Amino acid sequence: MPTGRKTILPQSGFSTRSVHAGHDNSNDPHRSLITPIYQTASYEFEHVSDLWDFYEKRSTRLAEYARYGTPTQRALELALAALDNAENALVTSSGMNAITTALMGLMQAGDHFVCLAEGYRGTFKLFDQHLTRFGLSLTYCDLTLAAIEKACTPKTKVIFLELPTNPYLKLVDLEEVVRFARTKGLMTVVDATFASPYNMNPLDYGADLVVHSLTKYINGHNDVVAGAVLGSKELVEKIKPVRNLLGSNPDAHMCYLISRGIKTFALRMEKHNRSSLAVAEFLEKHKNIERVWYPMLASHPHHALAKKYLRGGSGIVTFTVEAKDDSQTERLKASTAFVEALKIPTHAASLGGVESLVHQPTVMNYYDLSPDARLAAGIPDNLVRLSVGIEDTDDLIADLDEALKRI
Repeated sequence: MPTGRKTILPQSGFSTRSVHAGHDNSNDPHRSLITPIYQTASYEFEHVSDLWDFYEKRSTRLAEYARYGTPTQRALELALAALDNAENALVTSSGMNAITTALMGLMQAGDHFVCLAEGYRGTFKLFDQHLTRFGLSLTYCDLTLAAIEKACTPKTKVIFLELPTNPYLKLVDLEEVVRFARTKGLMTVVDATFASPYNMNPLDYGADLVVHSLTKYINGHNDVVAGAVLGSKELVEKIKPVRNLLGSNPDAHMCYLISRGIKTFALRMEKHNRSSLAVAEFLEKHKNIERVWYPMLASHPHHALAKKYLRGGSGIVTFTVEAKDDSQTERLKASTAFVEALKIPTHAASLGGVESLVHQPTVMNYYDLSPDARLAAGIPDNLVRLSVGIEDTDDLIADLDEALKRI
C-alpha cells in the first residue's frame, strides 16, 4: 500500500516518516503536496459494478460514506501506523473512544479484563460506571507481573496497561506481561498516550493493540480532540465495525489538523524530552519541592524500566510542593499558591501541546472525592502535574523558581 509520493521505507527515520508517511497523491490530478480536506458526507459511485468492487472485492477505493471514514482520515491513519510500526490504524473521535472501541471490539458480555490500579481517572470511570453495565467485569491490580497474574481469572480476555501511568509516570515490564499474556491466550492493550510513538512503540514488544489520545503529543497544538487504535490488520479490522457503527470517527478537517501537527512531531518531542528533564532536575534540587516524579530521573522508582522502554521521558513532570505542615488544608494552599503564581504555564486540563499547562489533580481529576479519599487514592493535595511545552527552558525554570518563592 502506498504511504507517500515516494515509498517511505519502514527503516526510514522518525522525522522522515512524520513528514511523508500517509500521503499519496498518485490519483490526484492536481498532485496536491498535502492531502486535501474531503469535506463531504457521501461519495459517488458511477456504476453498480463500483459498489460490487467496494463491498465484495474490497477495492482500493477508500470512501463510501463519511461515517466510515474519508481519504483525509485514511491518510492520517497510514501516517500513524508508520510512526507506531503498526500494520493498520483506526482514528476515533477521542482517546476515550479509542479505548472504548478497542475493548468493545475484543470482548463480550461475561468477559473479564485486568487493569493497572494507577492511571487516568476518566478511564476508570468509563470502566466502573459504563463498561460494567454491559456485562464486563474487571480487576484492578498493582504494577507488577505477579499482581497481574493473580488478578487474571478463567474469564479474563484482556490486560489493559497505561504506560507510563498518570500521574506518577510508572511502568511495568511490558515484555514480561506480554509473555505471560500469550501463554494464557490473553490480549494486551496499551494506552501509550503519555509516551507517544516517539518515545515508545508497544507493538514492538508484542502488545496486541496500542491506543493514543491524539489530542496530546501527536497533534500537539491543543486544538483538536481525537484518538487512535493501532495494531495488526486482523485486529484492527475486527474492531473497525464498532467505530463505524457508533459513528465515532473524527471529521476531515480535524484529521487534516492532526496530520499537519505530525509534520513537526519529532521536533516537538525532542524539545519536550530535553526541556522536561531539565525542569525535573531543577525541581528535584529545589528546597520548596518535596518530591519529583520523572522517569528519566535516577530517583524515579521505575527508572530502570524507563531506560529499557522509553527513548525519552516526554513532557509530564509530577511533583509535590512543600507545605507548612502535612494537613490537607495546608497542602492545598501551597499547591494553589504555586499554580496561581506561575506566569508561563496555563492553568488548564490536558497535556502534550506546545504551550506549557499546569494543574492540580486534586481540583480537576479528583475534585469529587473528600481529602481523605484523595489521599487514599494516592493524590495528596499538594500534588502538581506540569505539562512542559516548547517554550525556552530557561524561561520556564525562572518562572517556576519565582513561583516557588511565593509558597
